[in-house]
Amino acid sequence: MAFPFDCAVDGPAPSLGRALLARMLWLLDRILEPVCLLCQQVTERQHGLCDTCARSLPLNKTPCSVCARPIETGSICGKCLSKPNDFDHAIAPLLYREPISEMIRALKYREKLAFARTAAGIMSETVLRAAEKKPDLICSVPMTTTALRKRGFNQSALIALFLGYRLGIPVSNHLLRKVRETAHQSDLSARERRGNLKNAFRCQPRVAGRHVVIVDDVLTTGATVNELARTLKKAGAARVDVWVCARTD
Repeated sequence: MAFPFDCAVDGPAPSLGRALLARMLWLLDRILEPVCLLCQQVTERQHGLCDTCARSLPLNKTPCSVCARPIETGSICGKCLSKPNDFDHAIAPLLYREPISEMIRALKYREKLAFARTAAGIMSETVLRAAEKKPDLICSVPMTTTALRKRGFNQSALIALFLGYRLGIPVSNHLLRKVRETAHQSDLSARERRGNLKNAFRCQPRVAGRHVVIVDDVLTTGATVNELARTLKKAGAARVDVWVCARTD
């Protein structure tokens, strides 16, 4: 099947990381029971879900063409018109409602890592349908070393790895670093979130003139991805897009 991207770069060169990921996917297909990850009763059909559970997902049918916020009329939401984002474009195929909200919470807080494959599969289908221009690089929202040790994994990095594998795009989960601890974003107002993240990130100097995609699980106020986009563009990135699984209302 023809790849529906404009060719911005050649496909990623074979690497030990990609070989290990391919082996992991092969093992997952053979070790895990092929039942739906949500209902755990019916055989899965695609991305770990059965047809019934896949149809129950809350689709983001009318997203803002910039930030992917669900809107009722027009193509760009009022917030994007009044205050432009630092990122260029966002894709969010689903709304952060049940059952997708429970799926993402299970991934992040109960180590249900198989849901990273589900999120990446849903996201990759949306990217392909939208015929997005192929980026040069995918990266994930970083965690501090302390937070990563506490949780044991970075769910955004897992989703990014699956996405890169499915779409044939290089992934660099070390491109961005979070250099200081911050308060939990969920406990703060939109204004407090922006101040909370100021100068919290650093970028490796490898992005000059490049098109970079930031991958995360959920997009809420956009404070985190805006700060990351700002950091990437200060380092010379020409374009920064955001791909997430779900968007809050």
